[in-house]
Amino acid sequence: MAPSIDRYLLQRNHVASARLNFQNYVWKDALGYNIHPDLPVRNEQDYKIADVGAGTGIWLIDVNRQFPLVHLDGFDISVDQFPAKEWLPDNITLRTLDVFAPISEDLKGKYDLVHVRLFLAVVQNYDPTPILRNLMDMLKPGGYLQWDEYDLSTMELMTSKPGISTNMMRNVMEHFRFKLDFGWVSTLPTSFQKQGLDCISNYLYSPSNYIQIMLTQIHLMVAEEVSFVKMDNSDPETGGPARRREIQKASQEAKDGAIWHFSLQVTVGHKRE
Repeated sequence: MAPSIDRYLLQRNHVASARLNFQNYVWKDALGYNIHPDLPVRNEQDYKIADVGAGTGIWLIDVNRQFPLVHLDGFDISVDQFPAKEWLPDNITLRTLDVFAPISEDLKGKYDLVHVRLFLAVVQNYDPTPILRNLMDMLKPGGYLQWDEYDLSTMELMTSKPGISTNMMRNVMEHFRFKLDFGWVSTLPTSFQKQGLDCISNYLYSPSNYIQIMLTQIHLMVAEEVSFVKMDNSDPETGGPARRREIQKASQEAKDGAIWHFSLQVTVGHKRE
């Protein structure tokens, strides 16, 4: 088997791990749940949930508080942000997985629920189909897939009062839009249907302005991480260093009352029996 290719755009240090943990609770606050309440989760040992792109494992750790008997497996292409296994509840395991590689036989048809969140920078060629096929392979017949994503097509700048500068916030926002084609997000329900999922539901959430403050802070952190990982940092006057100076100015605009406002999308589908 060919080695996995890690295309991750962000860092995996302690600050990035703290961002992921913070992000998880902001999402939970915005949605009001980890698992959509319409999904028939059973708090039983034979019920199995997978979180693909688990990062620090924080989503599973939080789900465990609600469903302490459920079997919980987390997967990521890298182990760098996994906590020491001794700190995890006994029903949680974390292991590596390349979401683009064929799913191993031991994982096929294993899970009652597969969860994935924020694959905007993971999806290739603006097509989630290869990932969807593998996620479906992991599902039991009758299982459910829940995919949570930012819908950045709804992204707009807002200010708490007139006269607040947004020039740097706008520059950073346009950089996101240039680097990421997120048109596939709004068509996820159609992609689910094409892969044979049914009972598809698509939920759009417009978080409160206070939550948008936190989401704006998260996106400024993301922009800073990208500047370290994907930009040339050899010249202090250009590339990554110049981008980070822009981000600092954007951060001041945010402090003054500017926010990015956008929707969160949750798409749920059912694998036929």
